Amino acid sequence: MQADGWTVTLLEAGTLPIEPTDIAPEGVFSGTVWAPVNVLLLRGHGSTVLVDAGSGPFVGVWPGLTDDLAGRLEAEGASPDLLVLTHFDFDHSGGLVTGTASDELRPTFPGVTVLAPAEALAEARAADADDEGVPAQVVATLDAAGLVEGYDGGAEPAPGLRLRSAPGHRLGHSVLEVGDSLVHVVDIVHDRLHVEHLEWDRTWDADPEVALATRGSILGELAERGSTVLASHIAEPGRIERVGDGLRWVSVDK
Repeated sequence: MQADGWTVTLLEAGTLPIEPTDIAPEGVFSGTVWAPVNVLLLRGHGSTVLVDAGSGPFVGVWPGLTDDLAGRLEAEGASPDLLVLTHFDFDHSGGLVTGTASDELRPTFPGVTVLAPAEALAEARAADADDEGVPAQVVATLDAAGLVEGYDGGAEPAPGLRLRSAPGHRLGHSVLEVGDSLVHVVDIVHDRLHVEHLEWDRTWDADPEVALATRGSILGELAERGSTVLASHIAEPGRIERVGDGLRWVSVDK
């Protein structure tokens, strides 16, 4: 995909098994739903940017989860010179570090700056020294190397890229706009059906009511704009279309 001078690649860094009743009412799905864990690779304007980084050494947090970000980047022949984190969930931030234990973790991409949501970064830095949560461990590792910086909503980390606050899912949760034609909505939705049924996507939201309002507002806007849409747990690009008073996800070619 091309957008505003960027070549945009949606990479499946891993797969995530989800209980069917976690993403839809009982009976909608007949068994485990296997969702991709996507990262976004952007190449252009003399830079290579990686948005989110999969689970890395925290792959065991979720039984059955897989992770092969290193293999996907190698297959693309890509080495990022800027890392952008949309929020600190383990399947987005874990791959920023590598190692087997908290006292052995080290940056996966030595010398490469990581931009992270300022609010969430401050929260992770304020955690107790013995906090074993993923955000605290990731931030401590990156801070020790002097690699992480905070950003606020509206930040533009590179030409044509704009980070936009999308509250409700997690503290600091942000989406990425690439020019006027493409938007990575990250975890605003976790399945195509959540566009049609906005109220179904509540299991993992820190503030479900705020997340629901964000979902409706941003997806409604994208329907009007006709933008190409990417998401962290949907396998292919899509567009948001209006159907009567509602919305739906329509897949498009990569």
